Amino acid sequence: MMTDVGISGGMLLKRMGTPAEVAAFFVLIDRNKAKSSDGALSLVTDRLFRRTVPGEQYDRLVEQLAESRRILGSIRISSDFWNEFHLGDRAVGIDRSAMNAADACQSIFDALDRAISFARQDKEDLGYFRPLRLVAWEGPKSYEHKYMPLEDFEKPDIRPIWME
Repeated sequence: MMTDVGISGGMLLKRMGTPAEVAAFFVLIDRNKAKSSDGALSLVTDRLFRRTVPGEQYDRLVEQLAESRRILGSIRISSDFWNEFHLGDRAVGIDRSAMNAADACQSIFDALDRAISFARQDKEDLGYFRPLRLVAWEGPKSYEHKYMPLEDFEKPDIRPIWME
């Protein structure tokens, strides 16, 4: 079985897509972040992409994801649009028949929304947040540096584990 990318939020581990699809999702947001209100969308393009997102930042992350969805909604998809991303034959997270990039990435956005919801429920149930993080997902298993201290995720040169 091929390794995909998942999101870990609270007690949820949700599959998002293939590494190429998830990378394409972040590339599209990063390329168009200047169209956002802050011109950065840094919780999406930096924190979520290669680090963790602490629970105290979930509200702002939800706002930036909504803004990302709005921006991607304005990007029309042509027949050769996805060629540069080398997505391969397996379609898990991107609907290549969609007419705009937001609709194409709908299942990725849905996985993120669900993970944030579960992580917020965690706060109610346990009294604390566990940070959101992208993980290498393989069937029911994930590889998320369980023994890696959270401060290691703050190193400026960290490479996301899901890209390994």
